[in-house]
Amino acid sequence: MRILGLNAFYHDSAAAIIDDGRVLVAVEEERFTRIKHDNQFPLQSVEFCLGSQKLTISDIDYVVYYEKSLLRFERVLDNFVKTYPYALRPFIKGIPEWFNHKLQIERKIRKDLGFKGKILYIPHHASHAAAAFYPSGFSRSAVLTVDGIGEYQTTGLWFGRENQLTPLKSLDFPHSVGLFYSTFTAFLGFRVNEDEYKVMGLGAYGKPYYIKKILKTLDLKNDGSIHLDLSYYSFPQSERMWSKKFEILFGKPRLSHEKVKEKHKDIARSCQAVLEMIYFKMLNHLYKLTRVDNVCIGGGVALNALANGKIYHETPFKHVYIFGAAGDNGSAVGAALFAYHHVLTQEKGYPLTSLSLGSKYLDGEIKQVLDGYKLHYQKYTHKELVAKTASLLAEGKIVGWFEGRMEFGPRALGNRSILASPYPRNMKQKVNTIKIREQFRPFAGSILEEKVDEYFDVPEKQHKSPFMLFCFNVRKGKRSNLAAIVHKDYTCRIQTVAKKDNNLYYSLIKEFDRLTGVPCLLNTSFNLKGEPLVETPRQAVNDFLKTKIDYLVIGSFIVYKKGASSLPETFLKRLRSKHDLLY
Repeated sequence: MRILGLNAFYHDSAAAIIDDGRVLVAVEEERFTRIKHDNQFPLQSVEFCLGSQKLTISDIDYVVYYEKSLLRFERVLDNFVKTYPYALRPFIKGIPEWFNHKLQIERKIRKDLGFKGKILYIPHHASHAAAAFYPSGFSRSAVLTVDGIGEYQTTGLWFGRENQLTPLKSLDFPHSVGLFYSTFTAFLGFRVNEDEYKVMGLGAYGKPYYIKKILKTLDLKNDGSIHLDLSYYSFPQSERMWSKKFEILFGKPRLSHEKVKEKHKDIARSCQAVLEMIYFKMLNHLYKLTRVDNVCIGGGVALNALANGKIYHETPFKHVYIFGAAGDNGSAVGAALFAYHHVLTQEKGYPLTSLSLGSKYLDGEIKQVLDGYKLHYQKYTHKELVAKTASLLAEGKIVGWFEGRMEFGPRALGNRSILASPYPRNMKQKVNTIKIREQFRPFAGSILEEKVDEYFDVPEKQHKSPFMLFCFNVRKGKRSNLAAIVHKDYTCRIQTVAKKDNNLYYSLIKEFDRLTGVPCLLNTSFNLKGEPLVETPRQAVNDFLKTKIDYLVIGSFIVYKKGASSLPETFLKRLRSKHDLLY
């Protein structure tokens, strides 16, 4: 049974195909349109998904959409009536999009895709819950979904058992953990639905001086439910998310071009601390309701890696699974899985430990692009490619890495990455400069799964974190080895790499470990500021040429710039001792 899952018209539009419960392919529209967080109907994504599996739309049994648009529109109308005349301007502004696009889902599926079969509409938070639970491999699990807003729902507590998801409790608009965090994101001069992770990163430099003031703006219950004081929050009735009363409490908002001050760092730290209070109260209450050791988490708030890393210490849960594309993009997968398992009552599907679900390019296609640019390159076997790339990284070179199938979701997981040594400290500044990023932002580390407990304070040996969604403390004796990826608070967002999930990337880190004694690499997404991840070889080459990335490793080729050596030093003959390297 083949099912096409879709999400569109809010942010991060995507499409996915599952076949008898197995996820075959999943991609985001932004990768093809090059519009970051593109919310258009994912026509190019659908075309790619079908083409990559050698299918036509007539081979699809069901098309499933990730929410009930009429119910969401009902909430918009209801909110407009309750807040009139204050919400008049945003309501009028949004109406054309509703009537031209958001309420035309079936017409687009029928006309634009030519689909003649059955269409299903899955509630927004059910899509999140399904994306969190069904790929986890758990037969029984507590499930938490928490984001900005779906139709009405902003938070859901669920119990997953075999192929069924049972709702336990919910929280509705306007009382939203996601919108609470987004309000502070906007207030600090960052972009909503895009820069929330900047608040998380910035908070490491601040002090939690504003916790009491933040708690004045909401009523937090012991079960984690919140009631926002709407005299401080104006998003139900205004395009601006906070009120004048909010500014009296916290001062003037930071404009995006203004310098980040100590006050902004302190507000970010305090906001993160309050989010964690809410998060852990919710999770502890969920444990009391379910009494199981497993928990799955979905929705945009589940991308908060700093909070996720503390779940093992702050709650009784022993096993945590978070789908790598936990936001709305992953709802395309979730909607399809919910339809297959819960609606059509099929057996539970397959654990998902790799998000390599997108496009792949053959060496012939890559070579044609390289020759078109008249670039200097050499071709290698996989074994040679790994050895030479690891040697370059050990010499301190920065490498663009374009291999295998493109990742699904917001994180580069070793297929569309910029890679560097995790030391010395100034490597962070070099890579941030290449990426045109704020210097306060940290980088993640990709580490061999079997070595993770040697370097990080993880809950168990060989802890699995393949989707880069957990921050853990770096062990004190290892901080100099990872100086470029240890954050101000001594944490690091990690990706554990297993041979079975990504053999080439695993082999690269393994060889780097052999050369340097450090089984970890600095890993960041292969893109520049304002761009989605690179999708094609041409995009990879363009970013390589526009920046100070030293080498591009793409397919079986290593590409080097004019004047650079075509070969790395042979296994570090000219390098200093290991001790000098690490310190």
